[in-house]
Amino acid sequence: MVARTQRCVRATIEYDGTAFAGSQVQPNARTVQGELEEALNRLMGERTRVRLAGRTDAGVHATGQVASFFVPRHGADGGWPELRRRLNGILPPDLAVRSLGAARADFDPRRDARWRVYRYRIRANGAKHPLDRHRTLEIDEPLDVAAMQAAANRMVGERDFASLGADGHGRTVRHVAEVRVRRRGDLVEVRVTANAFLRRMVRSIVAVLLAVGRRRLAVEDVDRLLAGSGRALAGRVVPAKGLTLERIVYAADNRMNQPRRRRTALSTTTKGMTGEQGT
Repeated sequence: MVARTQRCVRATIEYDGTAFAGSQVQPNARTVQGELEEALNRLMGERTRVRLAGRTDAGVHATGQVASFFVPRHGADGGWPELRRRLNGILPPDLAVRSLGAARADFDPRRDARWRVYRYRIRANGAKHPLDRHRTLEIDEPLDVAAMQAAANRMVGERDFASLGADGHGRTVRHVAEVRVRRRGDLVEVRVTANAFLRRMVRSIVAVLLAVGRRRLAVEDVDRLLAGSGRALAGRVVPAKGLTLERIVYAADNRMNQPRRRRTALSTTTKGMTGEQGT
């Protein structure tokens, strides 16, 4: 049981994943969790353990990662905005706390998550934007966005996604609520919403959609890939740099509680799942 002298904090964090070895702490590697824990240790003067809602791979970014940690009650005496300001003053330039506030003592950012939303950015037709090069995949070919969306629609629903990712416990059934493909000029964005993901699942989904958009794979072939016993496209995935963890949605949030297009009840619980490992 947590001592009454401590308060549970829920924080939304943003990071540029380019120079991180991933989100989860690792020995002898720079990670998001490691940097956040080090900053909190300095600020609070005691060891602070951080829990994250989702695991992101090296090079993957986030605008809506959620973290939880405990601080001494006196640690927030100046108010939550002041704690956020002080914490951001210690954190490195590629990691920041966007918001934070009190959470219930048993809040678990991973297990309590209802939906996870990822975005992948592709710059097509040989267009280049140097300032976006670390967060966008640039390709020379045009893309058939209508075909990509038709293929994306075939991925929606609850099914075994073993052909698009892996799970250390062998549980490969996930509920994908929405896969949306949008074009804005030369920029094509793919947004994927699911209750949880397999390892590298999001990047595998985008790799399949890219193959369809380049007309190297027919829309109808997606069903065969999903039903296959092996990894789709021989396990090929798109580069990590185009992927961003955009949002984690909780049932208690006043914001979006369910994806816009699909409002079906989940028959697969997220309890016991590893959350987003699929980046």
